[in-house]
Amino acid sequence: MAATRYSVTSILLHWTMALAILLAWGGMQLAEVLSRGPAKTLVEGGHALLGLGVLALLLPRILVRLLGHAPGPPAGAPAWEARLAAAMHLLLYALMLALPLSGLVTALTGRRPFDLAGLGAIPNLLAETGLRGAAKGTHELLANGLLAVVALHVAATLFHAFIRRDDVAARMIPRLARDDAKPMG
Repeated sequence: MAATRYSVTSILLHWTMALAILLAWGGMQLAEVLSRGPAKTLVEGGHALLGLGVLALLLPRILVRLLGHAPGPPAGAPAWEARLAAAMHLLLYALMLALPLSGLVTALTGRRPFDLAGLGAIPNLLAETGLRGAAKGTHELLANGLLAVVALHVAATLFHAFIRRDDVAARMIPRLARDDAKPMG
């Protein structure tokens, strides 16, 4: 029997990573309005820890996705829509990898070691390379790209929930599931 929902593990990883990404983004919005000092350093360190958390959760998420039973396209979905959904998911995974890695490179190119909210520091091993501007610009570009792709992901989910009225949203939001839609694994 084909899966009608993602596994509990997939759902937990999805929402944990979504929350971490949201908090990391919110932290940097806050950091931009703070003046230099301990509060800004703490917020930026928290942002980095959340980014590293996303990176740490990515491999388990990919493994669960590859080894688990992901639901297929909804009944009656055109082939182009299934291909587009697969491409968007692949892009989300690529951005969830590239964004923390670019943040790490940005930290490595800093003028001083990057404080991880008092829990340690990322050494500035690449400070003398002159890559700081490019690394920071790349990180910001990838962050904006991730925001755009997440917005499209949410819009597609809302389209399925309110226009198509199919069970696509229930695959990741357990409370929306009908009684006949049981999680797999």
